[in-house]
Amino acid sequence: MKRKRKDDAGSLDSLLDTITTVVGILIILLIVVQLGADSAVNRIVDERKKENADELMELAMKQFEDQKKTLLEEKKKIQLKLASENKEQAQLIQEISKLEKELAAKKKAMPPAPPKVQNLRKEKTKLDNDRKAIEVKVKKLKGLLSKASRPSQSLSKDVSLPDPKPAPPKAKPFRFLCRDGKIYPLDDQRLVGRVTQELQKAGIKPNKAKEYDGKKIISHFSKAKPGDPFFQAIPRIDGNKRVIFDLRKKPPAGEDEKALAKPGSRYLAALKGITPKTHYLQFEVFEDSFATYLAARELAGKRNFPAGWKPILRGPDTDCTLALWTVNDLGRAALLASRPPPKPTGKPPPKKPPSNVLD
Repeated sequence: MKRKRKDDAGSLDSLLDTITTVVGILIILLIVVQLGADSAVNRIVDERKKENADELMELAMKQFEDQKKTLLEEKKKIQLKLASENKEQAQLIQEISKLEKELAAKKKAMPPAPPKVQNLRKEKTKLDNDRKAIEVKVKKLKGLLSKASRPSQSLSKDVSLPDPKPAPPKAKPFRFLCRDGKIYPLDDQRLVGRVTQELQKAGIKPNKAKEYDGKKIISHFSKAKPGDPFFQAIPRIDGNKRVIFDLRKKPPAGEDEKALAKPGSRYLAALKGITPKTHYLQFEVFEDSFATYLAARELAGKRNFPAGWKPILRGPDTDCTLALWTVNDLGRAALLASRPPPKPTGKPPPKKPPSNVLD
């Protein structure tokens, strides 16, 4: 009996082992099947998503095309409508313009309406009243004039007409510029000395034909800016190959008609530096400075200076020109040689009378 129990126990163990093995195999198979099923499900889902996305895209594109077509048709209808309305408006504008022209022509052709008699009477009455008021004022003024005391001296100022005449023999001119309501002493001798000194300082020498390099002079003077307390010399080359020195005034240096009469004025100082025997005064007057000229001329007359004046009209860049005419540009001699000589007349040229510079 005991032996049989041992056999039963061994059979049970074998059965348990077999069951365990079978269960393990089933579990493994279940896992494998489950994994496969998940992969298949995911693949099916992905494929379905892709198909749905394509279908949705096709549906959206179709709806977009339909909307586009509808909008284009609507746009065309609106354009046709606007074109029709613009055409009608243009026709209306043309008709209105035509009617306005016809109305203006008819108004122009109509005779003016005669003034009403009542208006004419009112106008006449007003004019009569104005005339009476003026007559009363005239009578009052005549009465005041008859009562007013008469001045002992005449209020008018005697003015003598100028008597043009030449300058005294051997007398030199001393110029004054009158511009912008001020007067500027123009000492040509001093300014010529400054310009000549600057040419020597720059080392600009003439050639055998006594010609200077005008371009070098202009370049040097643009930096040096020579002059005196009243003017700056600015060179330029004219059409005759001459180097002309324009003078530009320095505004702070000028004096108006009140300042020039003061004892320490620069105008009076300039007059003290010359004498009536050696110099005569020459005023160059712009239209805006005639009063200044008259004040200066009065002071000069008290000091017995012979004087004259001439009206001047120049641009804003040039106030006057330096009396220096011996500086020639390169090519001056060749230019003069290219010109035909004057035809001989067989008679000596007449002597020119001295110019009338005084008045």
